Amino acid sequence: MLKLRSRKLQQRYALGEREFTHVDLSGLDLSGVNLENANLQGSNLQGSNLEGINLEKANLIGANLSNCHLYRANFYRANLSYANLVHSNLKEANFHCVLMENACLDYTCLERTDFSEGYLRNVSVEGAHFIRTDLTDSTLIDVNLSQAYLSNIFYTKLTKLCNCFQIEVISDDFFDDMNKKV
Repeated sequence: MLKLRSRKLQQRYALGEREFTHVDLSGLDLSGVNLENANLQGSNLQGSNLEGINLEKANLIGANLSNCHLYRANFYRANLSYANLVHSNLKEANFHCVLMENACLDYTCLERTDFSEGYLRNVSVEGAHFIRTDLTDSTLIDVNLSQAYLSNIFYTKLTKLCNCFQIEVISDDFFDDMNKKV
């Protein structure tokens, strides 16, 4: 795996390159960097500071984003299928219209994170904190939300939740809290 430094990545991107598959970007400070439409498939960004990074329409299939600081990162229309985001801070990140299948969001902070109109299928969210998270018009299939902490979730009648709860674990108070937000 080719190790790239922050400056080299930004120089290559500025020259029009968008293909950065299977590169090692671990531990870098890429805060505020624009990587719109970049192909980072299979890349390692573990432990990087990605605060405010623009990854709009990026291909992050199979990328390792574990232990990353992704505060206010932009993933609009990105593909994060098979991505690993374990123990990452995704507070106020934009995942609007994101595609995320077979990914891992275990033990992440999803406070005020926007997943509106997103498509999440078979995503692990064990220990994740959904606090004031926006699920407006999103589709979640086989996302076991009973393994996560949920508080003040925003959703609409168009939000689809299929196989997302283990009924015996959910209390009546949960549904009362959810209904207050509609």
